Amino acid sequence: MAIASAVAGSPVPALTPPADMIRLEGLRKIFGAKGKPQVTALDGIDLAVPAGSITAIIGPSGAGKSSLLRAVNLLERPDAGTVTVGGTDLTALDEASLRRARQSIGMIFQHFNLLANRTVSGNVALALELAGWQKARIAPRVTELLALVGLSDKADQYPAALSGGQKQRVGIARALAPQPQLLLCDEATSALDPETTRQILALIRQINQQLGLTVLLITHEMSVVREVADHVVVLEAGRIVEQGDVTRIFTHPHHPTTRHFLSGETGTQLPERLAVHVSPVARAGDVRLVRLHALGAIAAGPILGRLAEAGIGAGLVAGRVQPLKGQPFTALVLALDGSENTINNMVTRLRADGCDIEELGYVAADAVAAG
Repeated sequence: MAIASAVAGSPVPALTPPADMIRLEGLRKIFGAKGKPQVTALDGIDLAVPAGSITAIIGPSGAGKSSLLRAVNLLERPDAGTVTVGGTDLTALDEASLRRARQSIGMIFQHFNLLANRTVSGNVALALELAGWQKARIAPRVTELLALVGLSDKADQYPAALSGGQKQRVGIARALAPQPQLLLCDEATSALDPETTRQILALIRQINQQLGLTVLLITHEMSVVREVADHVVVLEAGRIVEQGDVTRIFTHPHHPTTRHFLSGETGTQLPERLAVHVSPVARAGDVRLVRLHALGAIAAGPILGRLAEAGIGAGLVAGRVQPLKGQPFTALVLALDGSENTINNMVTRLRADGCDIEELGYVAADAVAAG
C-alpha cells in the first residue's frame, strides 16, 4: 500500500516495502537513574519482521517487550544498534525527517488514549490534522476509516458513550488514518473481555490482509498469538530466546519460556498436586508423564488408541484440542504405563509422525488416579 499522506506543502515520500519491513540490528537499551542499578532492557536484539506479516512479541513482565516496540518508531531511542523501517534507517535521521518517517508507522495502545472532548470523528481526524492533511481530504478519509472498523453509526458520539471494544476500534481507525505501512500494537487487547478481544483480533487480521499492512504486536497471552500471528518472537531478559512461525512455535517449542507460556494456553500445565511429586527417576509403581503437541491429521487421529494398541496404558491428565491456522491442534499431558522399551518405541514413532513430546518425569500411578 502506497503512502498518500501529505505534510503541508510537501508529500511524505512513499516507502517501497522491502522483503523485511522492520530490521533491527544490535539493539541495546539500558535504563538507570543516577545512583541506582542499571537495567538492560534490550541486550543485542537482531530481528527481521517480514513485510505484510503479523508478528507477535511475547515474554514475561520485564522481558523488554515494550522497550522493543517503542524502539521501532524511536519513541525509545536505543543506546546502540540500528532500526530500519521500510528500507529507511530511522536511527540515522534528524528530528524533522524522523517526524515525517513516523507518519508511515501507526500505533494503538492498551488504554486507547482518546480525547474525551472530541467525537469519534474528531479523534480520527486529529491524526490527519497533525499530519498536515488538507481539510477537504480529511472528512472523506474519516468516513472511510469508520466504515472499515464498523463505527459509521458512532461518528458523532463521544468516547464516554463507547464500550471498550468500540474505543479500541476508534484507536485503530486513528492509527490507520495517515495510511501507514506498519502498525504497532501495544497490548491492544489486554483491557478487553475475551469476546471483544476476538473481534478486535479479527479486525486486525482483516486490516492486515485487506491493506497489506505489516503488524507488530506485543502481548502476554498466547491465545492472541494463536488467533492472529504469523510469526512469534519470545523475549526474556532483553534477549530473543526463540522465534519462528506460529505453527512451529506451538507444535515444536524449544525454550523453557516458550513451553511455559504454551502450557497455559493449551491447558497442559501440570496440576500442582502432581507437580510436587514428579521425580526425574522412575520408582516402583510410577507412571511416565509426557506433554504432547500434535497438529493436523495426527492431532485429529486416535493417539490414545494407538498407545492402547501398543500395550501402553495412557491416562489423560490435562489438555485440549483447539484450532491452529485452520487445523486441529492437540496438546495433552499423558500418564503412560508400560515397559520402558515399549513406551520409548512409541514415543519414537509418534515423533517421526510429527508429534512434539516433552518428557516431564515420573509420578506414582495412584497419585494420577487420585486426581
